[in-house]
Amino acid sequence: MKTLDLLPPPETMYRALVNRDSSFEGIFYVGVRTTGIFCRPTCTAKKPARENADFFATPDDALESGYRPCLRCHPLDSTGRPPKLIERLRTEVERAPGGRVTDKELAAMAIDPSTARRQFKR
Repeated sequence: MKTLDLLPPPETMYRALVNRDSSFEGIFYVGVRTTGIFCRPTCTAKKPARENADFFATPDDALESGYRPCLRCHPLDSTGRPPKLIERLRTEVERAPGGRVTDKELAAMAIDPSTARRQFKR
């Protein structure tokens, strides 16, 4: 059985890609024909038109088809861990769950407030 047979229907995968549905993380990868790059379904990069999207079951399948890994979502990183910045922010928020981390506190941690907001939107 080919790995492609194990994938959800293409329209389901495209909908998950457009919606950045994290429940599909690790289920499939998408290659963008116009850029030659492949991404995770949750990547924050601009989404391709449906006709420019190729779906793969594994990163190796995408690599074998000539796609390069995305530098934004790092599809070859299998750790599944968030960036260290996010881990630091999460630790800070967990110390005071009902509180708020101010811009001044972020600056004291050497974290740019706009970067922190942008990371949590992702």
